[in-house]
Amino acid sequence: MIRLQLPPQAFGREYVVVQLKVNGQGPFDFMVDSGLTTEMISPHLQQTLGITPKRGGGVVRGLSAGGDSSEALLELDGVSLCCGEFAGGNELKLPPLHAVVTDFPQEHIDPKHNVEGMVGMELLDMFDSDFDFDSGRLRLWSPGTAAGEASKKGMVTIPDAVLNDTGLLGIRVTSTTATSKQPVVGILDCGASFSCVNWEAAKILGLPPIDDSAYRSSPAIMGVGVDGRALKLPTHKIQFTYVGTATTDASGHTTFEDPPSSFKAWDSVTVGIGDLPVFSQLLGDGRTPYNGPAVLLGLDVLPQRRVILETGRGRARKMYVDPK
Repeated sequence: MIRLQLPPQAFGREYVVVQLKVNGQGPFDFMVDSGLTTEMISPHLQQTLGITPKRGGGVVRGLSAGGDSSEALLELDGVSLCCGEFAGGNELKLPPLHAVVTDFPQEHIDPKHNVEGMVGMELLDMFDSDFDFDSGRLRLWSPGTAAGEASKKGMVTIPDAVLNDTGLLGIRVTSTTATSKQPVVGILDCGASFSCVNWEAAKILGLPPIDDSAYRSSPAIMGVGVDGRALKLPTHKIQFTYVGTATTDASGHTTFEDPPSSFKAWDSVTVGIGDLPVFSQLLGDGRTPYNGPAVLLGLDVLPQRRVILETGRGRARKMYVDPK
């Protein structure tokens, strides 16, 4: 696992990078983004590889925290993960991947690395993906096999689910200061250097209202607004935790399973607060934007513990996390 160093005074934590070869060329640095539906490559890498969209090829709606776009879909053949420790050699061959071509701000964020692309859930969902941040390793388990490792290491099982047709994963998030027992949807996004909540979630999670004086004394950060323009986000500290499976009784009252006693809430982080495109677009149905409460769990939260994202069929999944 390579980590991209952020510029001085940047907000959040370092992005995760792995290296890929394409048709024997490379290796190329690819950022890992669990908040991305498909792969992305830079225009420079497209030129280097000499690939163009196939005639009659598909168009993909590329969704990420920065917004969405419809782009011609490129097929990446002969892809292999490289420069790691793999059974039978130093490369792991992959099925063809699909990518859109676009520039992205992380390409040159770290002078030591030219990031030529991003890998999203298309690749990660081929494996049980094990982000062992303390050890500096991204381990890729055969589907369904990481549960044994998680049990052996005493990891906590958190129910998660595929969010609509995006392929992205979400859990039920709450906070230690929540004003309601109702959790909010939390999108797992290792492509976000910091976590964000929208204003509907802020109400439920116990954060001050939008016009509160507390925000005048807190630092502000910049995000991308729904119109693609820079959006100034106030910030506030919060301590996230989660709830498990929902149970509804005969009267229609719903309760949620508490975390096990061994689980300690994640350390407090400073989140950005605002109605970013990730919330309305990723959680909408393609016609009607989503205006409900939601959280983006980024790299200030996820690297606090070892995390395993289990793959599988259907929408129901499991996430394994070190308890503390």
